[in-house]
Amino acid sequence: MKRTKNINLARMRKGRRASFVLRPLAIGVAAALVGCSSDEEIKVVSSVEDCMDNTQLDQAQCEAAYQRALEEAERTGPKYANLSQCETEFGSCRETSGGFWMPLMTGFMVASLLDNDRRHYSSGYYNPVYRYSASGSRYYDRLMTADGKVIGRYGKSSYTVDKSAMDPKPKVTRTVSRGGFGAVASAKSSWGGGRSSSGSSRGWGG
Repeated sequence: MKRTKNINLARMRKGRRASFVLRPLAIGVAAALVGCSSDEEIKVVSSVEDCMDNTQLDQAQCEAAYQRALEEAERTGPKYANLSQCETEFGSCRETSGGFWMPLMTGFMVASLLDNDRRHYSSGYYNPVYRYSASGSRYYDRLMTADGKVIGRYGKSSYTVDKSAMDPKPKVTRTVSRGGFGAVASAKSSWGGGRSSSGSSRGWGG
């Protein structure tokens, strides 16, 4: 009984108030750090059905995103002068109306967390990605954007990328030069993943 009488109730209340005040401050700092991050989590989906099953988008939105991704692939995707070079780097390729060869789109990016008003959905979350398959390359089995930015190893359900990966890519009008597309990825890596100018009409061809 004596021990019970000696408990300092005022000190206990003070300690509780102090810990209660600190928690919101800690949460606020964490939120600020997240807000300042340049990284973003994305999904890579391979079809309209995959998009509907694994993202927040409905059927109409997934169909629209898929069509936009196909259009972007046509506008910005790697172009080769011959089929063998394209197949060496990407496996499956197709001939374009202009007589070039382009890799088939592996999928397209969708952000895991979209703004409620879907502004981000309409501004770049349909960018196509390609699976690099050149044996012996350090980029083998990696997913890349049309401008050579590596987003991760193929087969994962989600990826964390720099937000610049979602930027519109420059239009490509030239074929891939000597060194192939792997050289483009190497240059991107050495630049620290520098952003591409959306206003460029040349792209990265040589």
